Amino acid sequence: MADGEVPIQRPSQRRGGLTTSSALYAILAGLAISAPLLGMMGFSFLASATLLIVTSPLLIIFSPLLFLAGAVVTLSLVGFAVAVGMAVAGMSAVGWTIKSLIRGRAGGGLSGDPMKGLVDQGREWAGYLQTKAGHHENPVNRG
Repeated sequence: MADGEVPIQRPSQRRGGLTTSSALYAILAGLAISAPLLGMMGFSFLASATLLIVTSPLLIIFSPLLFLAGAVVTLSLVGFAVAVGMAVAGMSAVGWTIKSLIRGRAGGGLSGDPMKGLVDQGREWAGYLQTKAGHHENPVNRG
């Protein structure tokens, strides 16, 4: 025998081979499992097709109402989302204002000259920018 050749065996010499009776049993088992599944699939398809045929005229008749109802629901959800966004923006603005008043940045606190705090804050910012730019001895905007 040459390398790579496989000896041919007779069916009587094979161990665990496929016999006619085992093939018949496998076919019967496959039919017993697949036949009910195919039957349920066919019934499901027929029921779906029947419901589609019955409800199609109703869908065509009521489509303007369904479209308008969907538009109303969509617009109400969009309005709700806008209201939530405005509420979040308003609450953050109120919080920022209260925090500013407490720290005394806007108007120097709750009493006094309302522009004093803003002018001081502007001078601090200008000094910071001049320091970052490297102009330490420039008298402009030093007050």
